[in-house]
Amino acid sequence: MPKSNYCLIDPDGGALKVKVTANNGIRSGSIFILWELQNGKWEKKEKFNVITGDDGVDEFILLEKPSDIENDSLAWSINACSMINRVERGEFNITVIQDEEKRWTKESSRLVPKCSDGKQLKFGNHVIFKHLINENFSTSDLWKDTE
Repeated sequence: MPKSNYCLIDPDGGALKVKVTANNGIRSGSIFILWELQNGKWEKKEKFNVITGDDGVDEFILLEKPSDIENDSLAWSINACSMINRVERGEFNITVIQDEEKRWTKESSRLVPKCSDGKQLKFGNHVIFKHLINENFSTSDLWKDTE
């Protein structure tokens, strides 16, 4: 899996599932927005709220078809705090899954304030979707026509 802000997906594959996990008694609430660049301006396509409760996991399925999200960006903002005394660090994972295969994962280890103090850590990032090249499409002769 690439360690970049690009997620390679199969445009002919199934729906994309996004899974968020937080460990160590960390509570988190997130907003995810799928953006599309149209005429030089980013337009919202979808918005999801994600809450990792006591089990530390939540997920959602993108409504857009994989064939329609080439170059779209999924951005998120996460607010998190620790529910357990002496727990000051949490591990966060955001995973994009298609057809039961992990397509992309973002892992982050963060210092997290205590919820009882009324404080939260806020952080965010994004991933851009790119289409995998169809395996049935041969590119081996492309260089021959460069003259």
